[in-house]
Amino acid sequence: MDALNIRTEKFRANWIFIALLILFGAVLLATAVGMLVFTFTVAFPLHGYTFTRAINVFEWAFGTFATAFSGWAIWIQAMQMSHYIAIVDANGVDFRFGSKKNKRDIAFAWDQIAAVQHKRSPAGKSYSIVATDKRTIEFTIFTFMHPRKLTYEIAKFSNQPILELKF
Repeated sequence: MDALNIRTEKFRANWIFIALLILFGAVLLATAVGMLVFTFTVAFPLHGYTFTRAINVFEWAFGTFATAFSGWAIWIQAMQMSHYIAIVDANGVDFRFGSKKNKRDIAFAWDQIAAVQHKRSPAGKSYSIVATDKRTIEFTIFTFMHPRKLTYEIAKFSNQPILELKF
């Protein structure tokens, strides 16, 4: 395909999924604050301690920590995913992952693409781009809004068939 006929197209992350992740992370963080308050109400009054009550305080403290950590991790992942982008242009395809500060760019020229794969498994569908130097990038519907369209564009411009793999 003639490189001059390729118009630049951008594929961004799935904003609906990112919004839900941000919301879920915020809910988990708010829940952790409530759990922390409950942990303190179980731990203090300082009289009448039994082994069962100590175990109960430990369980609530651990649950508070796990919920807060999960909420924070989901929030950070959603913020990073909000910057995911794939740019298809005359030079090739450029995948940009990571946050604004910590970008991870992976670029493939059209002649560097060795295979375009579509994998089907019980866990779902995923798409892979394999370069001639064995670099591989894999993405799903959670990575980009229209992964199938992105895969077809890459296959069309790199003159590679889409290999169907079933697991």
